[in-house]
Amino acid sequence: EIACRVIRTARKLGVKTVACYSDADAKALHVELADEAVHIGPSPANESYLVGENIIKAAKATGAQAIHPGYGFLSENLAFCKLCEDNGIVFIGPPTGAIRAMGSKSESKDIMIKANVPVTPGYHGAEQSNEFLFEEAKRIGFPLMIKAVSGGGGKGMRAVFEEDKFIESLESCRREALKSFSDENVLIEKLVRAPRHVELQIFGDSFGDAVHLMERDCSVQRRHQKVLEEAPAPNLTPEVRKAMGDAAVACAKAVGYVGAGTVEFLVDSVSSDFYFCEMNTRLQVEHPVTEMITGLDLVEWQLRVASGQPLPLTQAGVFEQIANQPNGGGCAIEARIYAENPTKDFLPTTGKVVHMRPVADSEEGVRADFGIRSGDTIMIAKLIAHDGTRAGAVRKLERALRDFQVSGLTNNIDFLVHCVRHKGFAEEQATTAFFDENLDGLMEKLAGSSQSISSHSVFALVAHIFSARTAPTAAPQKTQFRPWNTATCGDWRGFGSVKSTIKMVSSNASEFDVEVSSAGDNFTFSVGDDNSASVIVKDIRKIDTKSTTWTTDESVWAVSLEVDGHRRSATVCSYRGGAAGNTTIDVWVDGQVGDELTHQQFTIPSVSFDASGSASDHPVVKSPMPGKVIKVTVEQGQTVKAGDSLVVIEAMKMEHVIEAPCDGVVSLFCEEGVSVSEGFMLAEIGAAEEKA
Repeated sequence: EIACRVIRTARKLGVKTVACYSDADAKALHVELADEAVHIGPSPANESYLVGENIIKAAKATGAQAIHPGYGFLSENLAFCKLCEDNGIVFIGPPTGAIRAMGSKSESKDIMIKANVPVTPGYHGAEQSNEFLFEEAKRIGFPLMIKAVSGGGGKGMRAVFEEDKFIESLESCRREALKSFSDENVLIEKLVRAPRHVELQIFGDSFGDAVHLMERDCSVQRRHQKVLEEAPAPNLTPEVRKAMGDAAVACAKAVGYVGAGTVEFLVDSVSSDFYFCEMNTRLQVEHPVTEMITGLDLVEWQLRVASGQPLPLTQAGVFEQIANQPNGGGCAIEARIYAENPTKDFLPTTGKVVHMRPVADSEEGVRADFGIRSGDTIMIAKLIAHDGTRAGAVRKLERALRDFQVSGLTNNIDFLVHCVRHKGFAEEQATTAFFDENLDGLMEKLAGSSQSISSHSVFALVAHIFSARTAPTAAPQKTQFRPWNTATCGDWRGFGSVKSTIKMVSSNASEFDVEVSSAGDNFTFSVGDDNSASVIVKDIRKIDTKSTTWTTDESVWAVSLEVDGHRRSATVCSYRGGAAGNTTIDVWVDGQVGDELTHQQFTIPSVSFDASGSASDHPVVKSPMPGKVIKVTVEQGQTVKAGDSLVVIEAMKMEHVIEAPCDGVVSLFCEEGVSVSEGFMLAEIGAAEEKA
């Protein structure tokens, strides 16, 4: 995504670009967009993107004069910055001195203390033994935060609320930090409950000047990963806004900062007192909201500063630029679309993007940044809405989220719709406790209805019946035709000439049987005696097809129905996947507003949906995601209690602790170092008396 973003600005400036890629992303969008592309290694990041020498070699081979490090990997890596300098290649970021000072959370806090900027109480020293840190933790008091000193992006961070969890959390934090940043050192801070997270976008140049481009509020976070960000931060007094801006610029100047950076603060939601948190020495994922309110291209600023030019604007010029924007810059809000499953505790997901339809580029005030397309095997995108008022931006973002379609890969779009609609965000001042306070209610709304004939289920059923009939020859995509004409699509009545039953499973895993009755183009779908819908198919057309042969494995339909006398339209995507060959159907109904759901997903099982995966009646523990077992915390035959840690799985660079669901004796079916798929049986919990 960031590579595509940089390439577009570079092209605007007439700068040639070279993309790097590994085996995993050889067909990615950024490879296609760049003028050239160079292979830098196998799929594992530690054999490709984290190998600085490979990237330098690619730069030299193509004559590249500068390297833009993006958001992650080597973007804040001191050794890589030095490697660029040693090879005469410009690193589009700060100099080594600034990365060294601000890349360490400990050193950066010492700098801020010397500059009289308040920091949260804690320990930032060099002594790193478990025993010493435990004593410091008890001195600081619980709850507290453990943070990797070289960390960022929510990795290498743990909130600890009880003494007996400290060592386990510390060791997990160290492992994650070592793998992500090659540095296992940590710091400890008192946990400030329910603060606001407010950050300042700063820029410095090689002439010693620095400015800030206003602030962003990033308080809506889950597990220290930002979910919603907005600019400017709401409900800050002019005095606090000025003080934070002055502190951020002073911080940049103190370390001779060059390029784009972000100074982060925790703000007391009652008193508005603020405390320095950290500085990120790179462009942030959420930079588009700053671009929207300022009318500036931050990547263009990066490229100009890296080429030795002075900052395009002074601080006074920045304020004037914002004042001259419509509505004084207005408000911009960004939502991060993650490949994760909200119904499974937001575990990361992988898979193929069968269908993707972002919002229309022509929609005023809406921007989508992404680096994928239909057919790709990973997903993350950013959706940004801009309006003259915050309320207008909230409404525009909700509509854009409803219109953003992704199928084939479980994601958080529906969850985000409920987040931006929630009163705690839309009308009130959100804090970092937003999800702690509201997650249960949000998940209840996300679950939706279970066993009912909704407009979504009707569209899913019609598309499924139609998809089940394969046309003998391809039909033109835009040709109008009667959907149940046997010359066009075969005899759909093979599904049941008068009446048949289809088993469906809703997104919340509720299973129900639908009775289907037919008479020409007219259908009746029923669940039980009192829940039915009368349907007339008005139009159904296949869209987004990549093949001249209509396949039942992956298909996208534009469907128009008359349901109980009301005309409705929807987009429907159906595909088969998994070992069981179940059919998954995603439905997006047009024109939904308020609490009405725009998207729902259904599964039509090809086999029994209740397979336990266990040969016994004992509770089993399955992997909730694909990943790697990095630690087994119990021994074969060990007696455990509910909640005890059993296995630690690493997925998407994050550690996930798998706990015992009940008391009993463990039978292990995995070992450290093995890769597991989603649903892999890790362990079984037998009754304690069975231990012999």
